[in-house]
Amino acid sequence: MELMSSPTNMGKRIGIELSKRSIILKNDEGLEKEVAPLVYIIWRKCNGNNTIEDILDYVVNRTKKPRDFVQGVLEDILKDLKSAQLISY
Repeated sequence: MELMSSPTNMGKRIGIELSKRSIILKNDEGLEKEVAPLVYIIWRKCNGNNTIEDILDYVVNRTKKPRDFVQGVLEDILKDLKSAQLISY
């Protein structure tokens, strides 16, 4: 994972599933993906200005989890968002 790259979110938020505590995103091709609130926050932070390092620092500060742990989780989340065509690099 290149920490200095700045991903950009694509698609849009189309709804919230309160009963499941999740948010529904839709990519530009119309495919929907249900995501957890943390994933949504990360997606929003992918604004083309924030680097992955910035997002990593933000999540570490918010969750108070070890940096190595957060980095692994963040890498998985970004891969998933990229494969769902919800972010680009």
